Amino acid sequence: MEGFEICKKLVKNGYQAYIVGGYPRDLYLGINTTDIDICTNARPEEIIKCFKKVDKVIEKFGTVIIDNVQITTFRKDISYKGHYPDVCFVDTLKEDLQRRDFTINTLCMDINGNYIDYFNASKDLDSKIIKTVGNPFFKIKEDPLRILRAIRFSVCLDFKIDETLKEAIKKYTYLIDEIPISKLKYEKEKILEKVDIQKFKQICDEWDLNRWEELC
Repeated sequence: MEGFEICKKLVKNGYQAYIVGGYPRDLYLGINTTDIDICTNARPEEIIKCFKKVDKVIEKFGTVIIDNVQITTFRKDISYKGHYPDVCFVDTLKEDLQRRDFTINTLCMDINGNYIDYFNASKDLDSKIIKTVGNPFFKIKEDPLRILRAIRFSVCLDFKIDETLKEAIKKYTYLIDEIPISKLKYEKEKILEKVDIQKFKQICDEWDLNRWEELC
């Protein structure tokens, strides 16, 4: 079942449902993508009742997986323990989008393919700049993985990083040791799809992130 079909099924059953994350962003940029995630006000048990077949349920994060599509209940992050947050469910799309890392990742779409843009994602996509949703110092300290994600999006999309976000990254580079090795490797591999290993080393030198290379 395709993402938009899943959304329409949820809406037909009286719930809100939106395509979020990389798909709307890449579609806006004209990049071919099939990676679809959905957010909804339906609780996991309500999502399950709407569909005959469910592949997996991750109760801690309110996520139900159907045909490789992740459907997640609107939520906000309460606190982080290591890399993973404790979450609670919320009732509105805007509240859910506030927890996300960068404005360019807050663009979403309704079942008719219309964009919804609460945090000026389209403006930042047009300007080719990466900004956090909210205070960058708080966002980076909250989850240091965002350091690597910011750099990865900058490299892969050829975007600039907002100056205040740069300051936050430089202040908290030491927190890279808190990031799981699997996450370090994933971000490195995504960058190496775009640049060669020498360029990756230059990026690590530029951001004083040589520990990134050492750890993975």
